[in-house]
Amino acid sequence: MSIHQSKKEKEGDEHDLFYQECLDKAEGDELRALAMYNYRKTEPSPGKAQDLDQREKWPMLVPLLILYTLGTIGVLALVFGFLASRLNWW
Repeated sequence: MSIHQSKKEKEGDEHDLFYQECLDKAEGDELRALAMYNYRKTEPSPGKAQDLDQREKWPMLVPLLILYTLGTIGVLALVFGFLASRLNWW
C-alpha cells in the first residue's frame, strides 16, 4: 500500500461523508445525489454568491423602473393629447 493510496482512502472517507449527506437530501436517488455532490464541490463560497446577488439586484431594477415609468407617462400623455384634440379641450 503506497502513500498515494492511503491519501486517496482518506479523501474517500471525506467524499463518502459528503456524498452520504447529498444522498440523504436526494432521498436515495443516486444520480441526483451525484449531481448535488458535484455542484456543491465546485460551487464558490456561499458568502460571495450572496453578496453578488444583493449587489446586482438593484442596478438592474432601477433602469427598468425608470424606463417603465417614463413609458407609462408617455402613453398617458399621448392618450390625453388624443382625447383633448377629439373633445376640443383646448
